[in-house]
Amino acid sequence: MGSIIARGSKLYAKVKNTAGAWERVATGHDDTPEGRRAVKAWIAKTERRIEAEQIVGAPGDGPMTVRRYAATWLDERRKLGLDWKLDSGRLERHALPVIGDMLIADVRTRHLIELVTKIRTTPSTETDELLAPRTVYNIYSVLSALFRDAKLADLIEQSPCCLTERQLGPKRDKDPEWRAGAVFTRGEVETIISSTKIPHDRRVAYAIELLAGLRPGESAALRWRHYDANMVPLGKLLVASAYSSKRNVVKSTKTNVVKHVPVHPTLAAILAEWWRSGWAAMTGRAPELDDLIVPMSPKDAAQRRLRADDEPIRTHYFSARRWREEDLPALGWRHRTHYDMRATFISLVLEDGADPHVIESRVTHTKKSRSAFDGYVRGGQWALTCAEVAKLKVACVLDNAIVLPIAGGGSGGNHDEPKSSLGPPVVQPTKTRDVSDASWSGRRDSNPRRQPWQGCTLPLSYSRKW
Repeated sequence: MGSIIARGSKLYAKVKNTAGAWERVATGHDDTPEGRRAVKAWIAKTERRIEAEQIVGAPGDGPMTVRRYAATWLDERRKLGLDWKLDSGRLERHALPVIGDMLIADVRTRHLIELVTKIRTTPSTETDELLAPRTVYNIYSVLSALFRDAKLADLIEQSPCCLTERQLGPKRDKDPEWRAGAVFTRGEVETIISSTKIPHDRRVAYAIELLAGLRPGESAALRWRHYDANMVPLGKLLVASAYSSKRNVVKSTKTNVVKHVPVHPTLAAILAEWWRSGWAAMTGRAPELDDLIVPMSPKDAAQRRLRADDEPIRTHYFSARRWREEDLPALGWRHRTHYDMRATFISLVLEDGADPHVIESRVTHTKKSRSAFDGYVRGGQWALTCAEVAKLKVACVLDNAIVLPIAGGGSGGNHDEPKSSLGPPVVQPTKTRDVSDASWSGRRDSNPRRQPWQGCTLPLSYSRKW
């Protein structure tokens, strides 16, 4: 326990440092009742901080600098399975060279302002260009998290991270024109999911992202048991997990929520054909409910070096590279990234008249549940969500014919395959019809009930050669 020492009219405090040695510190307070109360409070605060430093780092390691705490902080994030490598790179490259040797308790907001100003005005040693505004925000977000956790650990009284756009600059793209072009046209979407220039498995993977708006990691983690083909009016994909290529694990989704995504009629047709024949043709055996919907092909999986024995999940690196180096050149199009497919779904479905709020809150950017009713996907709420997704006017070509699934939900109708509450063993054979037949509405004559997607016009002339 520290003590107060009076020398003349001034007060000093005697406390132990992190190495266990006593130190005498001038407090600057006069020997008055108010001064003694202030020094007593300072001693208590200092002892809490020193105790916290001893917990965070072993005694004798020296003062708690930003660099020393960052090492412990990153190790904790690694143990928690968080993206510590990216955080480490941002700290080591931009922050620690400037404030790494400062005591973490001494860092003030002005120091961070100076740091951010330097980051914004100093060209990168790799590209000789200024960092993109979003990169500056990403660096600052790591610092904010670090100082937030330091405050929770009682290492500092308050986080110095209170910067605003005035100090950080506008949050915008480095190239303000690229985002407008980072999207596929409707005709390109239909080519991607239909063209034989692209292998069948990759067409299915692209279709899931283009017609369901899933992130690449979410699509890669989907298994057949996550596809409920019996839901009406549309089938349902249960998106509860995502594959992280950086950590090589299946984790929760980016926003830690479970999404119930309607299966667009065109996607249902693609999945039905993939279940019936395509999956087995690629893997050499019939699919089961626990299998990935679109795994890597045995040939691609055999070429892996680091994870040869792992499950053949399609990593984002694998998918992006195949798109960039094989599929995009085969189609002969201008550059777009694999990740632009999700943005394309949002753009096209809104263009076709879907409700932006429904698409955002129930399909693409579902937030954590705020109500006990949010987890229910039955009744009017589910039907409304399906109706909005079904407004997307995208067809595909299967067996050289333009096809759409029979109306009535994911399966419906009579078939010989066994029923199951989950998974696509219950699939409805796709119905083909010459597009010149304008009387076709996409439903069976025996089913008079009108479905949400009936009346949608096919958007192309389909004179194109796939």
